[in-house]
Amino acid sequence: MSVEFRVLGPLEVLLDGKPVAVPAGQVQTLLATLLLRPNEFVSVDELVERLWDGEPPTADRAHKTLQMVVARLRKSLGAANRVRTVPGGYRFDADPDELDLLRFRAVAAAQDFTTATALWRGPMLGNVASDSLHREDVPRLEGQRLDALESRIGADLHRGLGRELVAELRSLVTDHPLRESFWRQLMLALCRAGQQAEALAAYQRVREQLVNELGVDPGPALQELHQQILRGEVPSGGRQVPRQLPAGVRNFVGRDDELRLLGETSGVTVVHGVGGVGKTALALRWAREARDDFPDGDLYLNLRGFDPEAQPVDPAAAAETLLVGLGVEKVPTDADARFALLRTTFADRRMVLVLDNAAAPRHVLPLLPGVAGVRVVVTSRNQLRALVSQHDATSISLRQLDLDAALELLTAVLGAERLHAEPEAAREIVERCTGLPLALRVFAERVARFPDVALREFVAELDEARLDALTDYDDIDVRAVLSWSYQALDADSARMFRLLSVHPGPDFDAGAAAALAGVSVAQARRLLERLVADHLVQSRTPGRYELHDLLRVYSAELCGGEEEAALRLTEWYVHTLENATSLDSHKIVLRADAVTSGVMPQEFSSWFVAQRWRREEWANLKAVAFAAIARGLHRHALLIPVHLHSHLIVDSTHRHDAVDLFEAVQGFGSVAEQGIARTKLAAIYEFLGRFDEALRNFEIGLELVRAEGERVSVAGVLGNMSKLYSTLGRREEAETYLRESLVIAAEIGDLNLQIISHCNLAARFNRDGQWEKALRETDIVAPLAARHGDEFLVIRVRAYRSAALAGWGRYAEAEPELRAVVAFMKDVGDTDGVTEGLVLIGDVLVGQGRLDEAAAVWLEAVDIYRSRNDARADALAARAAALS
Repeated sequence: MSVEFRVLGPLEVLLDGKPVAVPAGQVQTLLATLLLRPNEFVSVDELVERLWDGEPPTADRAHKTLQMVVARLRKSLGAANRVRTVPGGYRFDADPDELDLLRFRAVAAAQDFTTATALWRGPMLGNVASDSLHREDVPRLEGQRLDALESRIGADLHRGLGRELVAELRSLVTDHPLRESFWRQLMLALCRAGQQAEALAAYQRVREQLVNELGVDPGPALQELHQQILRGEVPSGGRQVPRQLPAGVRNFVGRDDELRLLGETSGVTVVHGVGGVGKTALALRWAREARDDFPDGDLYLNLRGFDPEAQPVDPAAAAETLLVGLGVEKVPTDADARFALLRTTFADRRMVLVLDNAAAPRHVLPLLPGVAGVRVVVTSRNQLRALVSQHDATSISLRQLDLDAALELLTAVLGAERLHAEPEAAREIVERCTGLPLALRVFAERVARFPDVALREFVAELDEARLDALTDYDDIDVRAVLSWSYQALDADSARMFRLLSVHPGPDFDAGAAAALAGVSVAQARRLLERLVADHLVQSRTPGRYELHDLLRVYSAELCGGEEEAALRLTEWYVHTLENATSLDSHKIVLRADAVTSGVMPQEFSSWFVAQRWRREEWANLKAVAFAAIARGLHRHALLIPVHLHSHLIVDSTHRHDAVDLFEAVQGFGSVAEQGIARTKLAAIYEFLGRFDEALRNFEIGLELVRAEGERVSVAGVLGNMSKLYSTLGRREEAETYLRESLVIAAEIGDLNLQIISHCNLAARFNRDGQWEKALRETDIVAPLAARHGDEFLVIRVRAYRSAALAGWGRYAEAEPELRAVVAFMKDVGDTDGVTEGLVLIGDVLVGQGRLDEAAAVWLEAVDIYRSRNDARADALAARAAALS
């Protein structure tokens, strides 16, 4: 039986994953009060204060009523009851994995702020009606959430993020206008996004609020940042300073000669050696120590050249990942164009690039910068001789640790006294592990838990566990070490280790691991940390875990395939993704079937958290989709790209990568679902400028949804096709399709489709310069959008209306509308909407003779264009220059 109590959001109790009904009113207030003080004594007087909000009846009556409320609470909780009577009060007993508040405190203390903030599901105890509770208790805990959120954003800024954080920070300063730390982070993020003017405007807003409400000026930190921006000292122009190096291993020893050689060489260095010898650990140790010499940042990419569960990363996909890490938003479709842009972007930077686990020279060659300022370290099990012979790379052959270094590693874990007491046994351990750091760490962590057991007993155990060596490692008895360590695990940890090989992606979090094993997230985290302690699992960043490729091979051998775990994992990802997508403004057109495996999908407290999860989990979602195809879970595979579509509308990072995924699921699902998938793929092609392929897929999709009588889908496809026809200059077809879409939307009473159809008509008239017709359409649709209640649609209507006003020359009316639209687009991170709006504002200002202001606005758009290598930057910059 598993129990989970939740207070970081609505009050909830789950018993074996199913909700437990707790009566509203005093019973909920009592439970919430006890849960906010888990495992602590809470006096009767304090409980009376909370239940009656400072106005209780007589003391005798209040105490008797409290006893009745406690009895009702115990009855409603049933098997989940943890209420204990103690002298003078009560106590609620909860294990750390049973209460989300305790989990929050634990992971925040471990500085895993991403996981900590993700535990919050909305306003704390929003369904508990207690003024006293919300006045006395909730603000303090809400402050802890904000502290964790501030730390998480601070870490993101330190890693070089900027543009990605602007929308979230705008929302935070709106909700917490007097919290200076969020304003400072917003100003930094705006500078990173190339929006210095916006950063300075943000400072003026917070200064006005502090003066008006508190009578004080901003603190020293905000004032100093303001001065730095004025002096131009804060990194700007959209240039991102990536800090992607993952954490290195603990107890790194030896390798002095190799570290010195890395420091003395330049250009490209290949570090090669057998699996588990410490190639990645060496590369990361050197790169971290050398960071100060490379002020423009560091990039890390695992090419997965020896992953038994996946193909090596394609060079074109690798180039896209690196370009995104460098802050490029518009990534070319063509592979050669990507490689050329990558070299261009590297040209004037001083950086470190670590390409880990390369299988062959062809996986690396297209990614090389070819400039002196970028230092490249490549790790591989192969020597990659072509890089050395043809591209002047330096080769470092990494051998197993010598006896002294291996003993130093054992000493760091086990202590000098223990090794000195049994030098022969220590030497034999090194020999059995053949100086392989991976095997030594696995062995030492196991031994360290038994300080009173002689080393020679462990050597004897290792002899009994001896098995054949792993394939291609005949000289290393690594399986014996892994087998011995695995056999020492408790049953739950051993099962978790076996199941981890089922995960097809590059890394995972505790939520995914919990789904694999069918346990709670808290229990999964405990098991993972046990495996990390034994070096059977790696954790390079807080809250994220991964398997070394040798350990993945061993885990897969033990697992032998696990269909139930694969289904749990697939359902968890699909339903978690659906939960994330449900927070978008776009309607979900396909829903996943009910969960059959018993997993509890992750929920999200806000759109920003959901968007972050989708961005971080992209590689895993893609891998899970392809694994689902291989296992015959075709509808699950179909839903992943379909649900990701609305994410790709806002985040252009993976649009090229998404094409493979969409194409792979064509033909899955019902006829109508196949049609919907086709139209989603067509929209991606349109985003990428591949109009012929977009039109072909729209036509196929339209035929499929028409055949099934899916009138909602038919209307949606017609509207999208109209937009594409208009782009292609086929205006007559565009209007025909759009009118048909509008007729269907009206006939079926779909308000959302009616609004979109009228908006598309307004856009069509604006493109043709028919301003009066465009205004007529927006006048029709504005009250519909307001009634619909979707702020995205409301702002879309305002955008088309302001464009029509600007085109018609009604500048005084257009300007405030345009500025409101741009502000909204900045909040949601839609840079296309921002640039389009800024260009129009400039036109409006020119029309009013305000030329200096127009030039400044256009230059702001130029900064955004240049940050993503958009060709429109130079033309707009020339227009701005012509005004001076």
